Amino acid sequence: MFFCYIDESGGFEAPNQGQAATPLMVIAGLIVPSAAIGPLTDDLLALKRQFYPNKAGKHLDYLLYEIKGSDLRNRIRSSDRSKRMHARTVLDGVVSIAARRHCRLVGRIWVKKPGQGLDPASTYTFAVQDIARHFNHYLETRNSHGLVLCDSRDHRQDIRVAHSVFTLKHKVSGDEMPRILESPVFGRSENHAGLQLADIIASGLLFPMAARAYCATQPTGHHTHPRLDLLRQRYAPPLKQIRYTYKGGTGKILGGVTVSDPHGKRPSGLLFKQPST
Repeated sequence: MFFCYIDESGGFEAPNQGQAATPLMVIAGLIVPSAAIGPLTDDLLALKRQFYPNKAGKHLDYLLYEIKGSDLRNRIRSSDRSKRMHARTVLDGVVSIAARRHCRLVGRIWVKKPGQGLDPASTYTFAVQDIARHFNHYLETRNSHGLVLCDSRDHRQDIRVAHSVFTLKHKVSGDEMPRILESPVFGRSENHAGLQLADIIASGLLFPMAARAYCATQPTGHHTHPRLDLLRQRYAPPLKQIRYTYKGGTGKILGGVTVSDPHGKRPSGLLFKQPST
């Protein structure tokens, strides 16, 4: 059995609505074998205890202390070399855990048009449905079954997202995702190591990598700081290795991390291309 943990980074507001406004939205799914959840959790607890000492009392209480991807981004942008080194070491550990525990990555990135935001309901719902379809295909290749677990947001929004997948599973014409056992469920990230890893990958890696790849020329402040190029240089190759991609019926490559760039029309592959020096 497999679990797909889904988390997001960024907001739906227009990118010009102040310094904190985000130029894009990332929704990432991390596929984890059920047998790896225990070892993966132990790995993350050890990483936290090593690099964030004294943040919790008992060893198991470190699960409640979250390493936020946004904080790692801040450290990578810092002029303090020790902060940049700390963030790199933590991200090295996170990427190593995902690879060592045979996790796979799928997701959607929405690049905003200048002056335009995103519709929260349709954007998030479409992305979760898309990730679920790729997850179902992955399960078919493994002759297995799985469950989607999303980071909890607003209760009414969560209901709509779960129902959108429910309608695909219970169509009159048949279940589109028979390998996924149930509609998506929602959990608090403080309680799930898988959700925390998905958050770090979405917020600490994919978000700043995409911001530099697709939005570097936009006036988006700290989100596109040049120091963030380090992340594409260092982590594009290992993240590319754990993407789940496959050929569709027409031979088109599906899955992976799809970037929707309606303004610039740039391809998804740019995300994993080494930045020019």
